Amino acid sequence: MLTILSLLITISLCVFPVYAQVSTNGTKTWLDRENSIKILFRTIPEQPTIGTPSVLRFTVQNLQTGKPVTNLLASVVIVGGTEAPIPFQNISAVDGDFSIDVIFINEGSYQVITKITSQTHDVASLASFAVTVPAPDLSMQSALNFSDRNYIIWVALLIASAAGVALFLILKNKNKNTMRKD
Repeated sequence: MLTILSLLITISLCVFPVYAQVSTNGTKTWLDRENSIKILFRTIPEQPTIGTPSVLRFTVQNLQTGKPVTNLLASVVIVGGTEAPIPFQNISAVDGDFSIDVIFINEGSYQVITKITSQTHDVASLASFAVTVPAPDLSMQSALNFSDRNYIIWVALLIASAAGVALFLILKNKNKNTMRKD
């Protein structure tokens, strides 16, 4: 019992004041007060969708000055959904900014975990951000929405239908003419 108590006390003494928050413009912020850095995270588009390319953009800043922390090396791992973890290694962030391109193939909640290390090893931080990829909207209202980019599909279907009807009428008329000659 004493060892469990001492373990809990040790863990509580090693907790560092690090937390994340969400701002109103969709940018998520991770504050690491011990290393005096702030990591900003943004997805483009703001709401990733299944099968569509997305960009995960990170910016590392000094917590007091707001200036970029330069000459960084980053690693990112995306976990969640039904896929195996997706690692990205040795990402250079010379000016404090870096991004990765990703396509989410399944809906679900993902954790984007990044490790930031300065090349001089005076800064090292871990941050975690949640990304939710919603299920596709398969409702009939969405399928019939002409204001989306799917109008090209609707035009193509309309042209194909018109061509099919015209071909049917031509063949039917030709068939009647052949029967009259016999």
